[in-house]
Amino acid sequence: MDFTIAFLFFMRDEVPVAGIREWLEMLLGRRVGLRVEGNSMEPTLKSGDRVLVDPKAPIRPGDIVLTDHPFKSSIRLIKRLVSIEADGRIFLAGDNAAESSDSRIFGVISRKHLVGKVVSRMR
Repeated sequence: MDFTIAFLFFMRDEVPVAGIREWLEMLLGRRVGLRVEGNSMEPTLKSGDRVLVDPKAPIRPGDIVLTDHPFKSSIRLIKRLVSIEADGRIFLAGDNAAESSDSRIFGVISRKHLVGKVVSRMR
């Protein structure tokens, strides 16, 4: 299966809206809230959207994740997890390929850069 077919196969269009439980998890410090900046995840996430990230959630290809940038420590990225390599490194891609700086540019990254999984959108 080539990259494009695999990417489209795993791609999910919707991030669920946070319910009461997700809000409580954030208040208890078990979720990280942040605002999306940039257009790399359109149409799934738009610049200005607010999301909740679960640092302990299991991840699998197709999930949207938050990672530290592999070369710029002050930058975090929200990208789609396309694949997990045999050595544990991860391949990331933005849903909007034309606007995304991702593994197609900086290559696969160590799983240690993974911060967590985007689990919901705040309204």
